[in-house]
Amino acid sequence: MELLRPHDGTIVLQIDTDLDSDNVMSIQPQLEALVDENSENIILDFTHVKFIDSTGIGAIVFLFKRLTSQRRTLSLLKVSGQPYKLMTMLRVENAIPFIEDITGCDTSHSA
Repeated sequence: MELLRPHDGTIVLQIDTDLDSDNVMSIQPQLEALVDENSENIILDFTHVKFIDSTGIGAIVFLFKRLTSQRRTLSLLKVSGQPYKLMTMLRVENAIPFIEDITGCDTSHSA
């Protein structure tokens, strides 16, 4: 995962792996630290995510609920393929906005 900070204070987290049970368990502490140690809104960059399972969905919903309780927002950037199909089937986009670009922020490079 790579952390990027656009000029507007929003944190962009580029996810460079699929969000299955093994990978979610390894990044969960980073997500929790991100919420606990910062006050900015968060965008999860899904450019490189090709697969998500129920564990990944659960982690995103949990992150969304924690941020919402702090009056912060979560958006999902460039969701496509299998993650898009599953999340729209579960109507995730009704609660968490899907976005296609970030003005003033280049998230095209990876760590």
